Amino acid sequence: MDALHTIRKLGFRRWHERQLIEAHAWLVTSFLALILAMALFENHDQTAQLGQRLPMLCGAVFSCLGAWSAYRRYFMTLQRADSLGEGATCPKCGAYGKLDVDEVGENEAGDITRISACCRKCARHWQITA
Repeated sequence: MDALHTIRKLGFRRWHERQLIEAHAWLVTSFLALILAMALFENHDQTAQLGQRLPMLCGAVFSCLGAWSAYRRYFMTLQRADSLGEGATCPKCGAYGKLDVDEVGENEAGDITRISACCRKCARHWQITA
């Protein structure tokens, strides 16, 4: 489902809330992957042969990479939601989140870069950039 349709269906406030929930789910995923990496590294046996140690060490390395990737996704999602949330206040009347979305600009990855908004109270148009 594209971002414009989702924001129009849910409304900006609920969409923003879901973005924050998604970001924190990535943080929890990162934390769990880091715990898995530490458990795998702790569990490997130094006295065993390389063929027996290698799967545990590879699992620990891949878990660390997964934790880093999930943390990066958490940070990017949280930063985008924060910047879009800061711009959701109408410059004219000061109403927060009471907006209709006219257009959504996305980059190649599908991330929202700007939102063209219209206030429901005073009908002022403005751009929200991420």
